[in-house]
Amino acid sequence: MRNVWVNDHATAGARLRLFCFPFAGGGALAYRPWLTQFPDDIDVVPVNLPGREQRFGDPVIDDLPAMVEAVAAGLKPFMDQPFAFFGYSMGALISHHLACHLQQAGMAVPFHLFVAARRGPNVAGHRAPLHHLSSDEFWRGIANYGGTPAEILENAEYRALFEPSLRADFRLSETAVSTGLPKLSCPITAFGGADDPNPVPDELDDWGAATTGDFAKHVLPGGHFFLRDAGDDIVRVVKDALIA
Repeated sequence: MRNVWVNDHATAGARLRLFCFPFAGGGALAYRPWLTQFPDDIDVVPVNLPGREQRFGDPVIDDLPAMVEAVAAGLKPFMDQPFAFFGYSMGALISHHLACHLQQAGMAVPFHLFVAARRGPNVAGHRAPLHHLSSDEFWRGIANYGGTPAEILENAEYRALFEPSLRADFRLSETAVSTGLPKLSCPITAFGGADDPNPVPDELDDWGAATTGDFAKHVLPGGHFFLRDAGDDIVRVVKDALIA
């Protein structure tokens, strides 16, 4: 039976699975290049969140605890063998909270958590929230992040189409509370962009306090969306950690 959360990417023969969580407004397609860049025994599984791409018609989720509960239920059938999480920006937030949820529930937990473009859980945000703003103000704020195609920013119909899911993602991210979460036991590897203002590279260091396991940090060229320019470097680090 098809599972809407994984789009049939999960296979039975892999040694381990790498679940990949997207940034705000993004979807599983962001990880399409990764599908062919890992060994056959590593199953790269982009996670399909509701309200985008193949799930465009599904109701959006703008609350982090509700998202974690939904993702945990959706991915449970595929956590029957070793797995790791990779999350980018909002995806890092979701994957970290999901890992803590699984640990607290006594369920299988990821053996490695990779987070990118997200400040450590105990570091306060320093950007004014966007999710409550008027449409015009909201989109001006989105433009300041960079990474959004001009054809969307300059087209009112496209903006109206994508705004509900994007605004929901920003509400989820901007209202999330990450302080006080339990320490994980798995290793955490954090990635950041050298020119990213949010988070700045030093704000990645706090991820080391989120686990009793090993911590590694990698600062790569680029701004907040360094995934697009340094994707091969990220894949190399993740692959080396999973194969080791």
